[in-house]
Amino acid sequence: MQSKLEEILGTLDNLLNQKQILGLKESYEGEKAFQITPATSLVDESDVYGRDDEKEEILKLLDPQNLSENQIAVIPIVGMGGLGKTTLAQLIYNDPITDKWFDRKAWVCISEEFDAFKVAKTILEEIKCSCDGNQNLNQLQLKLKEQLSGKKYLIFLDDVWNKNYFHWKELASPFTFGAKNSKIIVTTRDENVAVIMRNAPTYRLDVLLDDDCWKLFAKHAFDGSSPTKHPDLMAIGEAIVERCGGLPLAAKVLGGLLRCKPDADECNKILHSNFWDIPNDATNILPALTLSYHYLPSHLK
Repeated sequence: MQSKLEEILGTLDNLLNQKQILGLKESYEGEKAFQITPATSLVDESDVYGRDDEKEEILKLLDPQNLSENQIAVIPIVGMGGLGKTTLAQLIYNDPITDKWFDRKAWVCISEEFDAFKVAKTILEEIKCSCDGNQNLNQLQLKLKEQLSGKKYLIFLDDVWNKNYFHWKELASPFTFGAKNSKIIVTTRDENVAVIMRNAPTYRLDVLLDDDCWKLFAKHAFDGSSPTKHPDLMAIGEAIVERCGGLPLAAKVLGGLLRCKPDADECNKILHSNFWDIPNDATNILPALTLSYHYLPSHLK
């Protein structure tokens, strides 16, 4: 027993030393290990490929001539992580036609923290209605009701995860006072979220075509120059793109990785890495992103 205890204590000392060397810090339940930067409505359209048809289909749903059966139409855009749901929403938000169709327009990135107070405050700020820091949720919702009443609005709720129906109903209370044919676009990777929030058919986003995926990858991998100037890397790049499965995020990340390693041997290591064999689990950790993580310097890991 004594030898076993000494072995365990030795292991704990080793782990403690590693923690200090790596600079790891303790965190407590309820603390967030890191903050994800919320997506804004800005988009570089030159960095988007193969989404023209999808954009036009959503715009048809927003067209005032496409009358909705409901007072307010909630349209979910659903797809797995890395598919480009937010990018598609950004393209729609920035199309000038939406400014002609709607009196009010707002963009809110929800992410994992579903806070009705913050959402109401953000929408008011987006429609240029000032709020002081002393107002409670009731006062904010009354103000939001006043600003939306009789107005045709378009609100984007990006990256929604919350599956609590009552939280959604609480948030949506002021929305019901808007003019008929107002629209809310929700982006989410969870079909259950779409079911809870929608009152219009779900729009399911598909992967990119191979040609569009290659264009996106090549833009990031070859620094804007023609891929034909890098014949030794082009064939490897095309093989990597096939493994991206039409996911734009994977094409961007691995294109950037290849840009930092413009060497055929290094690129072959990426292509033939066993990380590609890791199956996607319930959290949608893409092998391409796991692979990208693998190549980060240790201090960034």
